Amino acid sequence: MMAVIGLVNVSGFVHAWHAKWYDGVISIISFLATLVFAPHLDKGIMIGVVLSLGVFLYNSMRPKVVSLARAADDALRCASTHGLKECEYIAMVRFDGPLFFANSSYLEDKMMEILRNKKKLRHIILVANGINDIDASGEETLSLLIDRLRSAGVDISLSGVNEAVLKVLRNTHLPEKIGGDHLFPTMEKAIAAVHPQAHKESSEPTCPLLTVCHLVEN
Repeated sequence: MMAVIGLVNVSGFVHAWHAKWYDGVISIISFLATLVFAPHLDKGIMIGVVLSLGVFLYNSMRPKVVSLARAADDALRCASTHGLKECEYIAMVRFDGPLFFANSSYLEDKMMEILRNKKKLRHIILVANGINDIDASGEETLSLLIDRLRSAGVDISLSGVNEAVLKVLRNTHLPEKIGGDHLFPTMEKAIAAVHPQAHKESSEPTCPLLTVCHLVEN
C-alpha cells in the first residue's frame, strides 16, 4: 500500500481541477473507479474515456455565445463577465466553436433570445473569429437567421470570418445573400460601418461599444 500511495499524483488532480473543474471531477471518478474494479484497470480507464467524451460532446453542442461590450483596456469583451452595459441598438455576439449540425440550432435559439430581450435592437454583428469550421447545417442556419432577422426589421453582419469558413460560405453563395458590405475583417471595422446607421435618432447617451459603460459605477 505504501508503494502504491507513492505513485498517486495528487498534484495532477489539483492541476486538472484548476484548469477545468470538470476535468478534476473526471480524474477523481476515474481514479476511484480504477480502485473499485481492480485488478481490471481497463474498466476504470474506460469510464474516464466515456466521461471525457460526454463532456466534449456537451461543450460542442452548447458552445459559448457571449455578448460583447467595450472594456477598460479598450478591447471588446464579454459583457456579463466584466459587468459591462450592452448597446441597445447593436448586439455584438461571439460564437466560440465550430458551427455544425449538433449546435446550429443552439446558435439560432440564442439569436432569437437576444431579439426578444432587446426591444430597440437594429443590428446584430456575429463575431465569427471563434468559428473555425462550418458544415452544411451551420451554413443553412446562418441563411435562415438572415431571413428571420431581416423579416423582423433587424439587420445582421459577420466579422472575422476565417478563410476556411469563408470558402464554404462562398460555395453556397451566402456572401451574395447577406451582402458584401455586411462582411467585415475585424470587429472594429464592423462597428465603424454599422454604428452610424444603427444609432440614427437614438436616445442612447453613450454607446457601450465605443465607451466603457459599467453596470455599477465604482
